This record gives sequence, structure tokens and C-alpha cells, in this order.
Amino acid sequence: MDRAEDYHGIDDEMLFSPETQEGNQGRRDVWRVLAVDDDKDFQNSLNFALRDAVILDKPIEVVNVYSMAEACKVLSVDHDFAVAFIDVMMETEDAGLRLMNAVRDILGLSETRFILLTGQPGIAPAKFVMQDFDLTDYCLKSDLASRGIVNILTGAIRNYHQLKTISAAHRGLHLIIESSNRLQAMKTLPDLASATLDELAKLINVPCEGLVCASKTTDIGLTNGSVFEPITIGASGKYKSYVNKGLSELPDGYIQSLIEKSLREKHSVETENSQVLFFAQSTSQAEFAVYVATGRHLEDTEKELLHVFAANASKGFGNVALVSKLDRVAYEDDLLGISNRSALLREMFRIRTCSKADFFNLVMIDIDGFSVLNNLFGSTFGNFVLQAVSDRLHKVFQRPAVVARIQSDLFAVVGFKEIVNLAAAKDAFNEKFIIEQTSHNLSACFTEVSLDNKSRDAADLLRAAESALRRAKLHGPGSSSFHDPKLDQEAVNRFHIMQDFSDAFSQNEFELHFQPQLNMATGALMGVEALIRWNNRNGSVSPDYFIPIAEQSVYIHELGRFVACKTCEFIQQLDAKGYTDITVSINYSVRQFEHSNVISALHEQCALAGISPSRICVEVTETAIMTSHNRVSTLLEQHRKAGGSVSIDDFGTGMSSLEYLFELPVDQLKIDRVFVSKLTADEKSAALSNMIIELSKRLGISVIAEGVETKEQADWLVKHGCELGQGWLYSKALPPEAILDWLAQR
Repeated sequence: MDRAEDYHGIDDEMLFSPETQEGNQGRRDVWRVLAVDDDKDFQNSLNFALRDAVILDKPIEVVNVYSMAEACKVLSVDHDFAVAFIDVMMETEDAGLRLMNAVRDILGLSETRFILLTGQPGIAPAKFVMQDFDLTDYCLKSDLASRGIVNILTGAIRNYHQLKTISAAHRGLHLIIESSNRLQAMKTLPDLASATLDELAKLINVPCEGLVCASKTTDIGLTNGSVFEPITIGASGKYKSYVNKGLSELPDGYIQSLIEKSLREKHSVETENSQVLFFAQSTSQAEFAVYVATGRHLEDTEKELLHVFAANASKGFGNVALVSKLDRVAYEDDLLGISNRSALLREMFRIRTCSKADFFNLVMIDIDGFSVLNNLFGSTFGNFVLQAVSDRLHKVFQRPAVVARIQSDLFAVVGFKEIVNLAAAKDAFNEKFIIEQTSHNLSACFTEVSLDNKSRDAADLLRAAESALRRAKLHGPGSSSFHDPKLDQEAVNRFHIMQDFSDAFSQNEFELHFQPQLNMATGALMGVEALIRWNNRNGSVSPDYFIPIAEQSVYIHELGRFVACKTCEFIQQLDAKGYTDITVSINYSVRQFEHSNVISALHEQCALAGISPSRICVEVTETAIMTSHNRVSTLLEQHRKAGGSVSIDDFGTGMSSLEYLFELPVDQLKIDRVFVSKLTADEKSAALSNMIIELSKRLGISVIAEGVETKEQADWLVKHGCELGQGWLYSKALPPEAILDWLAQR
């Protein structure tokens, strides 16, 4: 077992004050030694022995403390000790060991060297102490004279100096790597100059006091005249007020002369209290001098780090012009010279990370009929339209709002809600636009999105705005909408449902249920309707939800094939039980009729099952028929010629023409549940239902009501001539086995 563990339980007894930077500011040109011993006579002897000592060209400064507690207090605020002499036994027999452990583990001081002292060697055996603790030496006090305390201290200080040098180099290189990344992110010379001064100060641990001067301003775009006097492009500390001033305006002639010397002789300049780094002209089209007030002589390690830093930083000054050009390419619309999609996303990201995002809006504007204008009058005129809209938007939404073109005729504005909102965007289009000296009326569709949605990133919000804008455009020119997060969640849910469709087929998650259709006057069973059900790992999925989603994809065709196959299998089961006269109704959507072989495929399935198409009634909505009247009518007629029947589902809810109705190959009309549910309470629903019943009589076709749930509804329907019905009053939709049991019990 590691004996050091015996001394780890000190946290409760040894309290360090909160760390501060006090005591670590600046550098003393001495080796500082901490002596921790409760023996004042020994402390006096130690001070006397080291009073004139000079080690590695520096004198010794001894700080005396007389207890573990006092040492903790000193070390909490002052880390600048090269060596610490520590007596093993003070308040307790192992106080010195515990102090060393705490300094290493709690304060994290790894460079200070420890020399452990003892007057009683049996207290902490040297063999274990040297093995278990980070010590430089372990001495008997009585041996110090014979071994030579200066010799012991010299070895410890040399060890400390080497560790300090390595640590400083490691820290410096780490800072250089970090600073290189930060400097590479700078886009303008002033930003780069300011960042360079900050990074230099961190690197050599001095206050940020300095200047950055450029020697040739005309080529770097800082002034308009032919000015070749060095100019200050960045400054910090007490020099901050001299930015964008000539070097001759500096009040300190000595600093001025150092910078001039560096630029004139084209090399860096070093003094006892300052550094001037020279950055040669390359792709930057200028030479730069960076002055830093160090306030002290730099160590050799620091000078080497400065050379490495200068080599890295000089590339930043050379690349800033190129970066600026690339920035324009990446973030500027090349036609209008305004922000593009990337710039808009960058601004949205900045707002959401640096500001109170709930104060900001994103408004999107899509010019109505722009493609028509482009086609009729040419792309040149179209460009004039875009420029006119851009000018108007910039006039209405002034800085700090950002106006961007993110697609052909799609603009976006981001800014404070008080300024950037739907009302302001609409007002921008109230006045006519002057295009090629002619007034033109333009309209647009709009949407507004708040940037306060923390759960979504900028790109997600932009896509949400585009989605909301598409919904607005469905309502025609000049329409607008607000972003509704609920609609986004619905879109996400639809996406997941779409992803689950494929697995649903392979996992046999779909099944057919069948709802009886009866003669409500006699109770005789006339048929059943096949209704698809989906039970996945999360439970039951409503057909009202997943069928419309399927209709937007190719999965509707696979669902149709599944329904046809399972319907034929069920009819075989009916026949086996002797129910050979029961017709099964199956629903077809408008998307299924896109395939001209949809009815042929149904009949092929019937043939494979050995049943007649006459056992199947095809149900279609009137909306499906009106969407593609000729195609759907032809396919329905194909089914009727094969002996099957056709029913129009949800009749009365669409916008069908009676003229078309007379031409359709139809055998039955189905009164929608919307009307049936209100028969006894709503006169309009009753009147519409009665009209459908009368219409079916005049057409010579049957009529059936769906969603019959009460006896009052059934009585009304029978009284007015609709004898066929289905609904929960008689039975809900049941699985095949259950519907067969239901039939057997009748």
C-alpha cells in the first residue's frame, strides 16, 4: 500500500484561502525559498546560512513561517517559491508530509521543490518518504552543515528552474496554438491587431499595453490618400486613444523611435522593458510593427516563444485581405451585393448565442409571380425587380437589421421584433416599385418566426420559416402566416411515421378489420367494409393519421396491395363458412389511381384467390374522382364490367358537380358520418342527408350511411329512405376471427 495514502485525509483540517493572483504578479530577480519549521532557532540559522548566497546568478530570499496552518495561508496567495524547506513534525508528527501532499494535490503546485527536514529520522523513514512523495531531498537537520546547505539548495533550484522552463514552454506553445486559431478567425485588420496585442500579453504574462503600426496604408484600404507615414491600426491600454493616428502623433518619442527603427531596418527590436515585433510584407501589401510594453527583461524561453508567435501571427496579417475577399464570396449575394443565406444563418447564430433571442424576429418574403415576370420580360428585368425589392427592404429595415436574399426571389430579414415583423414587411409592398423608370405593383407572401426557440438551431428555424411560407403561399398571392411550432412537430411525426412504414410491412404490423353493413330496417347483413389498422411498438396508430401520410408517398400502393390480398383471403374464409353472398367494400385513394393497372391488379388477386370481383365493392371519395375524373371513371367502369360495384365515399363533403355525378359508373352513395352525427340536432345536416337520399333514388342507385351510433339516427335514416347503414350502434370494426364469430352468433 502506498504510504502517501496515510496523509491524504487532510482536507478537513488543512484550509487554504481562496486563490488570488496577488503575490504572483511580476517577477522578482531572486530565488524565493519558503522555510516551514516551528523551531525559531533553526529558522534563524537557516537565514544566516543563506544571507549572502548566490545561486545561478541570483540571490536568495527566504520567507519564514512557523506552522502548517501559516504555510497554507501563504501558499494560497503566493505560488512564487522555487524551494520549500519543510519540517516533518510541527503541529502533528506528520504535518510536513500532509502539507506537501496538500500543496501538490489541492493547490496543484508541481514546480516548487520540497526539501524535507527532520530532527528525528524514525518519524518518517527516508526510504518510504522519498519513494512515496515528490521530494528533491530529505535531510537530517544535523547533517545540513556537513552536506552544505547551499549545495543542497543549488540542486533543488536547478531542478526547479528546469521544470519552470519546461512548463513555461509547454504553456507558451499551448497559448500559441490557441492564439493561432483565434487570429485566423479575424476578418479585419483592426480586429486582428487588437487580438494580436491580447495574445502577446497572455503569452509573456504582462499587462496588455501596446501598439500595432502599418507602414503603408494606401495598399491595405485604411485611408484614401497616398499616406506612407506609419499609422496605428490597433492599440491597447493607455495607448488605446491613438488608433487610426499617425505614428508621429504618439507623445512618447522613444516608443516612436523604436517602431520606426523596426520598420526601417525590417527586423524586431528588443529593449530591457519592451519588444517590437516586425512582420514583413508578403501578401498583406504592408509591413507591420507590434510594440509591447513588457516592463521587464524577457527570459530566453519567452524570447523563443515570441519568435514562434511572430511567425504564426505574421501569416494572419498576410491573409486578412484574402479572408476579406473570401468572406464576401461566402456571405454576399453576387447579384445584389447584400447578405446571402450563409450570412443570414451566421447572424441568426450570433443573435441566439450573444443576445436575448426572444427580442428578435425572422421575416421571410417571397415575391409573387416572379418566375412569370422573368419568363415574360427576361432575366434582366427580373434582376431589376430584385434590386428594387432589395432597396425597398433596406429602406424599411435599416441596420442593425440584416436583409438577405436566400433564394431566387426569396428574401429574409432578421432584427428586433419592434422593427422586423409581418406588418412592416407588408407595408414595404404597399407603395409601387419604380423599375426602369416605370411604376409597378408587386405583391409577396410573408411569414414571421421568433428566434426565441432554444431547442432549434438557426438552420432549423430557417427551414421552419420556409415551411411556414409554403403554407402561406397555398392561400394565394399576398398571403401571410406565423410560424406554428405544432406544425413543425407534426412534420417530425409524419417523418417518423414514413420511416416506420417499411418496417411495418416486414413486421406484419398491419391488419384488416371489418365493419358490418346492415339493412337497418330488417337487420339483415348486406356486406362489410374492410378497414386497415396499424399496431406498432408504440401502440395503435390512427388510420386518420397514417393514411394521409401514406397517400403522400409510394407506400399507399403497397398498402393497397396488402388490403386487396387480405380482403381476398377474408372472402375465402367467408365462403368456407357458407357466407357466399357477403360483399366486402375496400377503399381506394386518388394516389392509387395514378397506376393504370390498379384495378387489373385487384382482379388478378381475385383470380389467384378463386373469387369473383363481384364480391368486392370499390369505395372512392368524390374528391378522388374530381381530381382525375376521366382516368378514375375509366378504371371504375373496368371494375363494374367485371361484375364489381362502386360506391362514392364521404359524399357531400367535396365539391363535385352533379353533371359529373350523372356520368360516373356508380352503384352507391355513402352519407358521410359528419352529417349522420348531427341528423337529430342540426337542420342543415338533416337537409343535406335527405337530399343525398333523394338524389340516389333519382339516379337509381343505393345509399348507405356511415357512423350510425344511436337508434334515433337509424330511425331517421330509415324513415327518410336510407335503409343501409354501418356504425357502432351495430358493431365496431372487428378482426377477421371476431367478425366470423359475430356472424355465427346472429
